[in-house]
Amino acid sequence: MNEAQTLQQNKFPNWKPDEVRIVSLTYVMDAPELSSIEKIKCCKTLAASLDEAVKRARRKYGPGHLNAWGCHGLPLDRWLLGGGELMPGKHDKDHAEDLRRMGY
Repeated sequence: MNEAQTLQQNKFPNWKPDEVRIVSLTYVMDAPELSSIEKIKCCKTLAASLDEAVKRARRKYGPGHLNAWGCHGLPLDRWLLGGGELMPGKHDKDHAEDLRRMGY
């Protein structure tokens, strides 16, 4: 198990492999040319695992590491605003109403 898989298993042992959730994360880029604040990226994505969300952040922002994370189950029954940039993913098309309730 990699770090993301271990973190997910410890915090949410009942998260099923096919269960899509909103994953909010703080990703810190390994970019020495950027200032400390520029390296920090707060973002959200719909993902079936924390590992999937971290891989998506790595593809978007480059090498780095997970600093903090949380998740929220779907479907949403109320508005969920804030939390940074949405990283588009393969689950978006199946959750249009949830994305609308997130303000995207």
